[in-house]
Amino acid sequence: MSLTERKIKYLEPGKSRQIIWDNGGFGVQVTPEGEKSFVLEYRFSEMTKMITLGIYPEMGLDTARQQALKAMAMVMKGKDPEKGLPAPDKKKVDDSASQPLTLDQIREKASETLDQFKGKASEQFDKIKASETLDMLKGKAAAKLDEIKQRVEKKVTHPHPATPKPAESKIIPLDKKARNPQEKAKPKTLKDTFSRVLSKNELKTLWSGLENSDMPPTNQMAVKLLIITAQRYEEVIPSRWADFDLVSKWWVIPGDFTINGQKHRVPLTNLALDLLRKIKELSAMSGVLFPVPGGMSPVDAKTLTEGLHRAQVRFGLKPFTLQDLQHSAVCQMLENGIPESTLYKLMNQEEPKEFGKEPKKVKDSDLRKALEKLEKQLPKSY
Repeated sequence: MSLTERKIKYLEPGKSRQIIWDNGGFGVQVTPEGEKSFVLEYRFSEMTKMITLGIYPEMGLDTARQQALKAMAMVMKGKDPEKGLPAPDKKKVDDSASQPLTLDQIREKASETLDQFKGKASEQFDKIKASETLDMLKGKAAAKLDEIKQRVEKKVTHPHPATPKPAESKIIPLDKKARNPQEKAKPKTLKDTFSRVLSKNELKTLWSGLENSDMPPTNQMAVKLLIITAQRYEEVIPSRWADFDLVSKWWVIPGDFTINGQKHRVPLTNLALDLLRKIKELSAMSGVLFPVPGGMSPVDAKTLTEGLHRAQVRFGLKPFTLQDLQHSAVCQMLENGIPESTLYKLMNQEEPKEFGKEPKKVKDSDLRKALEKLEKQLPKSY
């Protein structure tokens, strides 16, 4: 939306912090207490940052826009505006009323400067690569020289070769002794099978920031339900209301959706139940939890993945996939002391044979306890 003094004046606070964006990363932040402030979101040193430009109404909209332009100009010059902005210039703000500036003009200049930086970086990278290549050639040459020396020493013959002492021939260095074969055959842990795992702080950043992303509310809820239940996105995205019992607090996934074709039961925590009630309001009369806008069929995984990728860039997170979210939730439960046998059961997977002849019996209460521990690590609001 295009911000005006009138719109800012009548902005109402919500239950949580909200940001109303104008363009180019400029916007107004409103706290639950009703405090309003101008903020600017920008990229610096491959990180997404946000600074506060001033408090409303002490700072007006025109002054805030002028400060935002100064901040973007600093970014273009390679300076971080987080370290300090020049004081507002009233005369410049008044002059800007007759000739309004846009952040898009600054962004175009910043783009040109970025291309120049990329060119310089490419030249520097070529120099570093050439240096590394030289070091590699030196290493190969040294290794080849050692190999030639060893061959020459072997060809040298002695008329009466000395017999090695028995004691010396039997000595084996401690670090070269053969290890127990059983030590080499250690089974892989559950975490070893995962690739990208989000940390506890990364999960919190994603969970809290989804409401400020450009993803539709239903898609935001799909990502959160995937995390809090630790299930595969192929089971979460097409899920149906007929499979949920909010009274008994169980979600029964039919065999048509599971990877092994077997029916699977997932307990629902209090946070999951609150989330489902909100999803119920958004999905209206649809039989599925996450319908496409204006339709009855579930949203496709590609759309959800594209929205999640944009959120990763916005929050400055390293790339990850929908499946990585399930793995990350499972690893958080592992860190909370939940046994691997319980987590295999929760993911509807068979426990590997290396873990013992008789797999441990997992109770429903064990599954619920695991998800409740995960729930405590996530923000309560959704």
